[in-house]
Amino acid sequence: MEMYATTVYVIADEVLRLLNVNDDPQSKMSNAEVITFAIVSAKFFSGNHKLTRYLCKQLGLFPEILSNSRLNRRIHKIPWSNWYAVFRFLSFLSVNAKNTHYFAVDSFPVACCEKNRIDKRKRFSDCAFLGFAASKKRYFCGIKVHMVVTNRGRPVEVHFRPGAESDINVLWKMELDIPENAILYADGAYNCFDLEDILKEQNINLLAKRGCKAKNRVRSSGEEKTISSKRQMIETAFSQITALFPRSIKTRSNSHYRTKRSEFRTSKYLIYF
Repeated sequence: MEMYATTVYVIADEVLRLLNVNDDPQSKMSNAEVITFAIVSAKFFSGNHKLTRYLCKQLGLFPEILSNSRLNRRIHKIPWSNWYAVFRFLSFLSVNAKNTHYFAVDSFPVACCEKNRIDKRKRFSDCAFLGFAASKKRYFCGIKVHMVVTNRGRPVEVHFRPGAESDINVLWKMELDIPENAILYADGAYNCFDLEDILKEQNINLLAKRGCKAKNRVRSSGEEKTISSKRQMIETAFSQITALFPRSIKTRSNSHYRTKRSEFRTSKYLIYF
């Protein structure tokens, strides 16, 4: 854990330095240390800040450590742009790695409550957050995490969208900052000939599964099997991320809920470093 925390701190401190983010001279913990604390908590303790604070204090990972309530306020005070910058820095390293050969795109649901408690929910009250998980064949209330990963399972681009929004609509809005002539594998939810043609003009090959009922641009059975095998890595990445989730997350607002999820996402990425 000490080596992991040191790696996270170096990356966070370098990113904040590039963003010209200055710490308050009266603060006992810098922003880089707070980000490190949050990611270490998500990686090893399922986001339990009290337990993380106790063990970090015993191991002496930080020169000075704030109280539990103050740490929570500092974590929520960090702008979303800082979290996103840390992730984009890591994704840049991943895209330009020598062992990166292709990419895959997909989404997975993150429910904020069980189905039988949807009518009593206090967060995500809008109807746009009521979605359907086709893989699990059940309805849920919450958000969908849309993600592009490399062939090694490293996240490249992530979007948190309402659960009712379709996968193909989110793919239209993605930046897709990947190399030219890259191959992007996807399942049948991303079948859109117009988008395939547009991406092809940008030298990005979108290969989505057609299915047995396809009538246009039909793929052979061998191509379908290749697409299925290539995109299995993104399913593995999803299972590794969800394995870090606790059974419940206690937050009072939608923004704090997304912040918690971003900590787990970044902690999973740093498994490879």
